[in-house]
Amino acid sequence: MLKVSELTKKYGEMTAVSSLSFTAERGKIYGLIGPNGAGKSTSIRMIMSILQPDSGTIEFEGKAFSEQDRNKIGYLPEERGLYKKQKLNEVLLYLAALKGCPASLAQKEIDRWLERFELTEWKNKKIDTLSKGMSQKAQFIGTVVHNPDILFLDEPFSGLDPVSADELLSYVRELRTQGKLILFSTHVMEQAEKVCDHIIMLNHGKKILDKGLSELRTEFGGNTVNIQLADSEESSEELSRRLSEISGIEKVIIDGSEFSLTLKKGTDVSNIFDSLAGKFRVNRFATKEQSLHSIFINLAQKKEGLS
Repeated sequence: MLKVSELTKKYGEMTAVSSLSFTAERGKIYGLIGPNGAGKSTSIRMIMSILQPDSGTIEFEGKAFSEQDRNKIGYLPEERGLYKKQKLNEVLLYLAALKGCPASLAQKEIDRWLERFELTEWKNKKIDTLSKGMSQKAQFIGTVVHNPDILFLDEPFSGLDPVSADELLSYVRELRTQGKLILFSTHVMEQAEKVCDHIIMLNHGKKILDKGLSELRTEFGGNTVNIQLADSEESSEELSRRLSEISGIEKVIIDGSEFSLTLKKGTDVSNIFDSLAGKFRVNRFATKEQSLHSIFINLAQKKEGLS
């Protein structure tokens, strides 16, 4: 288990990360998400001891994180960096050696991963002959070749086509089943929804959410209803006004021939259906789960007093 407590990092008057605390367990993928500049990469680099925090503590398996623990980490940085004039196999062996992995063991792992990514024929070619997608796959191999306990993946799908992204995702999920502790950092909320078991959401360096994805679905799901009404002589604006008067409806948005109804917290969807049926002819009624993006926007606005 990784435990982060009150982690803070400042640059002059600017606070990049403020009192960040969370725990992460093996066998799960944790999404550290938020917009660019939220403090995601800074947090990861502090945990890895690349940056020293101004305050706070980091523990791994119940002990203070030490220099020796760094070899248990695999880190895929957002800024890709491989030695372009060196051969692929040589670079991967070098990265494994930096993590204390013997060359004989590393070579077996390199060959296995190159075959899985269909990069074997590029093994002895220079990095600068690889495509962007190939380089990304090579960087991932360098991240996992020493069989780390913890994986930090910073925007891992950047530069990959959809097929390659799905391929990489399948390998990340495989590593999860092996009991790896995986921290996935991204500003793309749709990716986090697809990848993660647990969401840690940051905004302006502060944690604004720390919940399992299934728990999020329960708490925030189903608070939006999309409806289509039968043809009416009333205008869309007049229908919207009447809909907004129904108890439990917080906001009405006209969406073409349909209406999107945001419900007040705690409102029973079945009660809304009953109320609509008594006042309108409803052709279609469907609940809609909030996306992580909309959840983030709502939470960020509340924290900043905008709603």
